[in-house]
Amino acid sequence: MTERLRPHSSVFAKLVAVMLTMTVSLLLLVTGFFIVVLMPTLNRSVEALADDYARNLANSRLTHAEAVEISRRLGIQVRYEGPAGQWSTSDSLPPIAEVRMGAQPWVLGGRSYYLAASPDGGTYLFRWTFRQKTLQAHHALFVLLLVLIGGTIVIAHVVIRRLLRPLRSLGDGVARLSAGELDVALPPVAPDEFGLLTDAFNEMVGRVREMLRARDQLLVDVSHELRSPLTRLRVAIELLPEGHDRARMTSELAEMEAMIAELLELERLSGHGIRLAPTDLAPIIREEAAAFAGRPPGIRIVALADEVQVDADGERIRSVVRNLLENAVKYSLPDSRPVEVSVATDRESIALRIADDGAGVRDEDRAAIFEPFFRADRARSRTPAGYGLGLSICKRIVDAHGGSISSESIGVRGTAFVVTLPARET
Repeated sequence: MTERLRPHSSVFAKLVAVMLTMTVSLLLLVTGFFIVVLMPTLNRSVEALADDYARNLANSRLTHAEAVEISRRLGIQVRYEGPAGQWSTSDSLPPIAEVRMGAQPWVLGGRSYYLAASPDGGTYLFRWTFRQKTLQAHHALFVLLLVLIGGTIVIAHVVIRRLLRPLRSLGDGVARLSAGELDVALPPVAPDEFGLLTDAFNEMVGRVREMLRARDQLLVDVSHELRSPLTRLRVAIELLPEGHDRARMTSELAEMEAMIAELLELERLSGHGIRLAPTDLAPIIREEAAAFAGRPPGIRIVALADEVQVDADGERIRSVVRNLLENAVKYSLPDSRPVEVSVATDRESIALRIADDGAGVRDEDRAAIFEPFFRADRARSRTPAGYGLGLSICKRIVDAHGGSISSESIGVRGTAFVVTLPARET
């Protein structure tokens, strides 16, 4: 099982973060240019024009009627205080005395009020409303930019996710290949780097599949070819006189024949070879346990229901139980407790547990004990072992049933093998 990526470790998340960082940086750069460079320059120009226009209007002795018309056309609010009286085009304009005392708001770095003397001794107060309108326009522009950034992120999210789809497909293919699915074939994608990587992956899977097929075929061919000379060798041994050498040779010949039988069984399991049918595991476990009666340290069934129904190939599962019991008895020590067998069931699975009190398996060997021809000799050197095919055959059978097999340490010594099979659907 592959480890799930954390969000901050995903290439997709990193690309989105880079794009967002570039967008925000560009926005800050443009905003800084407006605030630091453009706005001061523009304000100075506007200040000069506004002052000059205000003085020209004041020198023209602007009347109330003319001020109302200018206010309507140009958005300039006017107040007059002087010998000709007081009037204003807007009730929101403050008295001139307050403006002279410093009550002049600044908008976007520029003045909003302008004072100009009239030839008759009066004073005009002008307020340009375009600055408020400019501020509103900037606010609207800021909101628009935020909306555009949000839209850009959403579009980029969709586009980047689509572009990285072949990468996710490749990751799924690698996970399936590591799980043992050799028929993985990724669909072709666009002719880009991901497409080349996908084609290379498909080619690699094909080569791995071909090499494994050639290896398995070689094992089968060698196993078949060895049967004939072994048969002739058995006949020759039978013709030898009785003695220690004959017994030793007969024992070694039997081991070779057992190894060949296991190799052929392993190859048959590489194909389908599994016929599922309603099966009761309880009698199988009891019968196989009874077959070890009289062999120390003995077998003890600690938990087993009267019926344990599964959809399985009964003979194959019987082979798994026999192999695990044989290993548990073989690798037990003279002072070992009896091998314990238990079965736990729930709605989804059935777990068979076989625990021995033997020498155990070293942690560094645990991941390899289900590989063909592996022998944990360093952990079990006192006991003669087989050829390292039994557990591999067990794993092939259990995998073919859609289950799993694992091992775990028990205290200081001893090993427990747990076989988990899917529960029968009712």
